Amino acid sequence: MDLVELVVKVPKAYLDDAEDFGMLDPETIAQVLREELDERIMRFVDAEVKAHRSEQRASREINPSE
Repeated sequence: MDLVELVVKVPKAYLDDAEDFGMLDPETIAQVLREELDERIMRFVDAEVKAHRSEQRASREINPSE
């Protein structure tokens, strides 16, 4: 996996809290990003499935013989 350097500006209070909880090492930051990315992908997929199902229901209501 290619690694890149990431620079982020956050309020000092966030930094202090993250440091207190041991969240500033690269592995933990990558894990938090991965978990959030996975969650957002799942929400996106879920929304797409719901939209597709809604379209299918609407189509059946308009054309019940199909």
